[in-house]
Amino acid sequence: MTAAVTRLLLFATVLVGLSGCSQLLYRQTCVALAKDVSYCLAPLPLNQAAPKGQTSDTQAAKGSKQPDEPQGSGSVQAQTLEQTLSLSQQVRLQRGEQSHELISQLELQPQQMTVVGLAPLGQALFTLIYDGHTLTSEQSVLLGNEFKAEYLLALLQLIYWPEEKLNAYLDGARVKLEDCAAVLCRVLLSNDNRELMRISYSSPDIWHAEVAMNMPQADLKLNIKPL
Repeated sequence: MTAAVTRLLLFATVLVGLSGCSQLLYRQTCVALAKDVSYCLAPLPLNQAAPKGQTSDTQAAKGSKQPDEPQGSGSVQAQTLEQTLSLSQQVRLQRGEQSHELISQLELQPQQMTVVGLAPLGQALFTLIYDGHTLTSEQSVLLGNEFKAEYLLALLQLIYWPEEKLNAYLDGARVKLEDCAAVLCRVLLSNDNRELMRISYSSPDIWHAEVAMNMPQADLKLNIKPL
């Protein structure tokens, strides 16, 4: 079975599964990550320039290498998206003693980001669509009110978007690369230099890498494995 057919079957399964017991919600696009720290979903396309007047630490430091930041082709901010991207992933989310696993399909086009989710046994969970301005979530009623689509999209952007793009839409914090034991690491630091999030990648090609994200203050861990 080809990857394209697998993706088509996954979307079909989600649409059928959601049709009978789902709700369509319009979600907010800004989320609180910590005290005095928030992030608003960056618009599309992914390689769109940051707004004028909003410069990131990466842009401000351009031309002056920082000893604690890796340089070269492995830099996350050096990667851009030139075409449609389609990823099948196994996702494990752990908060405190609770752990959840799902199969996710991420489709990224210049003007739309779509994420669909299935439970390990195939039950349809959600379909999220973000057009760069509006976020809609068609989700199973079984998820209740605990599932916040905007947080999932925010985490995915913090994992995959270039640092300069993220920093333009972060308030009270910034992201940067940092040397670590993994192939590549990204950290989210508050303005007073508290580490709020650490993301490690198994490959410089972050879109196809295994990803481990840790937010100690929120007692939250997210692991992504390509399928």
